Amino acid sequence: MLYRRTLLPIVSFVVLASSCRLFRPINPQGNAEPRQAADTAAAAEPAAQIETRPINMGSLNDANIAAVILASNNTDISYARLVPTRAERVDVKQFAQRMLTDHVGINALVTDLLIKIDLTPADNIASLDLRDESASKRDVLRELSGYAFDSTYIENEVSYHRKFLYSIDNALAPRARNAELKTLLTSVRPAIAAHLAHAEQVRANVLTKK
Repeated sequence: MLYRRTLLPIVSFVVLASSCRLFRPINPQGNAEPRQAADTAAAAEPAAQIETRPINMGSLNDANIAAVILASNNTDISYARLVPTRAERVDVKQFAQRMLTDHVGINALVTDLLIKIDLTPADNIASLDLRDESASKRDVLRELSGYAFDSTYIENEVSYHRKFLYSIDNALAPRARNAELKTLLTSVRPAIAAHLAHAEQVRANVLTKK
């Protein structure tokens, strides 16, 4: 199948790599020692500071699931496009370029499959909520630059990918009725998990300023 042949290089390429309503930038000012202690604690216990509850999925059929997948990918693409003119760290810029490439590629796979199975995406509460959240977070990110942008962006990427994975595992894949749509979701999951691992590593480097 075309979409499976296309998916393989993307999943193979991705060997490393949501969000809460309270989305505030990390303050780059202040005493260095307290911040270093706080950053070390955050790196050791990220789950204590990151919202991991899934978004409200509401009722889901295959058309809704397709809309949620596309909205999820478009959300991260929109964040990545802010990075080149605001980030200062090379590793943050490289991570964002990877997100842009991979999520655009996944969207292409989804679109190809939807054409093949003759399925039209249909928005529901989840896909609409994703758009609202991404718009408000982009407003925050646009006001930041340098360390404040880098730390806030990468913290959000960790949260975003955790939520995306949770949604795939607990809502999208289990409720998909079309076998090929379910297969696509399970095939893409390792790439999203690799993105999360990559985001956590970059975050650790940003917080310790490596």
